[in-house]
Amino acid sequence: MNLFRSIAAALLIAYPAGILHSGAARAIELPDLGEVARTSLSEAQEDRIGREIMRQIRESSDYLDDAVIADYLENLGDRLAGASPSPGRNFEFFPVRDASINAFALPGGFIGVHTGLISAARNESELAGVLAHEISHVTQNHISRMVDSQKTNSLASMLALAVAILAARSNSQASQAALVGAQALSIQNQLNFTRENEREADRIGLQTLDAAGFSPQGMGSFFERLQAQGRLYENNAPAYLRTHPLTHERIADMQNRLEDMPYRQHPDSPEFILVRARVQSTEGEPKDAVTVFEARVRENPSPASWYGLLQASLRVGNKARASQCLARLDGAVAKSPLVAVARVELALAEGRAAEAVELSRAGLALHAGYRPLAYLHAASLLRVGKAGDALKFLDDQQRTWPSDGHFQMLKAEAHNALGQVAESHLAQAEAYVLADRIAAAIEQLQMAQRAGKADFYTLSIIDARLRDLRERQRRESASDVGSNARY
Repeated sequence: MNLFRSIAAALLIAYPAGILHSGAARAIELPDLGEVARTSLSEAQEDRIGREIMRQIRESSDYLDDAVIADYLENLGDRLAGASPSPGRNFEFFPVRDASINAFALPGGFIGVHTGLISAARNESELAGVLAHEISHVTQNHISRMVDSQKTNSLASMLALAVAILAARSNSQASQAALVGAQALSIQNQLNFTRENEREADRIGLQTLDAAGFSPQGMGSFFERLQAQGRLYENNAPAYLRTHPLTHERIADMQNRLEDMPYRQHPDSPEFILVRARVQSTEGEPKDAVTVFEARVRENPSPASWYGLLQASLRVGNKARASQCLARLDGAVAKSPLVAVARVELALAEGRAAEAVELSRAGLALHAGYRPLAYLHAASLLRVGKAGDALKFLDDQQRTWPSDGHFQMLKAEAHNALGQVAESHLAQAEAYVLADRIAAAIEQLQMAQRAGKADFYTLSIIDARLRDLRERQRRESASDVGSNARY
């Protein structure tokens, strides 16, 4: 079962996959549905649902754990969210290993971006347009209202339904059986519910895209390209997803709104150009990716082509070719933090850990706060046996990024290298808490208690944290029971 497709069918309001051209029609001033249609679903409930789905996502093999790509999406998404009608709302943007051109929003402001979308975007404004659309679904309360429409189910039942429904896109017999009867009807009603929401997300998304300084024409060009590609998903999607709401009206409305907006040409950032190549280097078998990028550097020896070949070469272990590619990255691109990361990645791959420490330190001096470099700096310190220095560095980073579980995982490794077993389990537990894996965190804290050799202060922290998490687990369990009774 593909977890992301199940979530995309059940809980997201999808960006359009297939679009028909429509004749000119004047733009309609749609009502601000998010202002007039509140829900009984609280923000805490919405966040709880989103976090539970994200826990499943992070445990899936389709979750792309690439710090460089994730950091780029976070920065792009934060820029757009800051220009949205709700600039103070929290969002989390993450990459999904899926070749289809899509993105989706979940309850709680979690927005997934398929690698296929990043790869297919011809410019940064096209990619930003899709994210602006998904952000608008969240800011206009479309997601919470969609979830609220399922309130006849308990939270647990709704999550189970979410997993079952989009499993159907894998066309397995078991998943199809999960969609019969009332559940299939429920999803059809859900699709009907989103028709006006899609058009409002288009309208607000265009405004957000423009306010963030991108070209609003990027969203329009994306629609046109999907149209030209012949309704990409129509033949393969399950029947309940084949009809996309208000296709003709949406196209006409967007075209007319674009006519009333000034044309802006937004130059692509070096980070977008390199991230797109990085994504493309992960597609297919490693040797095939090398073949693709070798052809590209022959046809067009651009920085993106060389960077993509560098990443593909690292995938197959061809460090000599990767080094040649790195030497070709010059000019403005050479100043990108992604190239600084590539220098450290290559040094570590070649066993030059001491040099990796210096390269990552120099990179952070130029790109302060760039987390992919910070991760590599800590990893390089651990590689050369400087666990104490790594721990001090990670403590500093944790103060800046208290919600970053990767720093906690690195702290666990550093403590373990220093023989601080209880502290290692404590850091591991905190990483699990940040990933909403409460049961696993409790297990780590119990192991920390049994480890011994920690001072009284540390043991007190472990005991108190264990009590807190057990109480949280109890409250959430009681909340699930309560939702069952209400619904």
